[in-house]
Amino acid sequence: MLMGICFSAGAVIGVLGTAVHGNLWMLGETHSGFVIPWGAAVALLLCLLAQLWAGLRADSLLEPTVMGITTFTVATVAYLWPGPDQLMVPYSAEAMELLPGPTIASLIWWLGSAGITLVSMVLVKWILARDAAVARSRPTPGEGFLM
Repeated sequence: MLMGICFSAGAVIGVLGTAVHGNLWMLGETHSGFVIPWGAAVALLLCLLAQLWAGLRADSLLEPTVMGITTFTVATVAYLWPGPDQLMVPYSAEAMELLPGPTIASLIWWLGSAGITLVSMVLVKWILARDAAVARSRPTPGEGFLM
């Protein structure tokens, strides 16, 4: 049941992240200003939190991995989509010259969705290992007492 939820949530997060990643603040001129891709940051934060929830809820690495792979697949399809109705700006020298902000935001979302999956897997494994170590170190009731 949780696996299906993770797969579906990964697809939804991929669509939402693709829709929201293009929001950015430009400080200065379009071609020479500083870009703050806050939409991509929000989308990646959503990915991280959802994958952490899935991994800690399931006590497993499989569920957040499936969610992350699904999200990355949706982002990749949007990134590589041909035609004039693209939702992301694929990287090229021309795109960076004409549309630096959207190109940077698209790269951050596309590559970041894969990176966040790796980060969430490491965090889930670390938290699960820490919790297991704490559980092992707790004395069981009656242990250490002379009867």
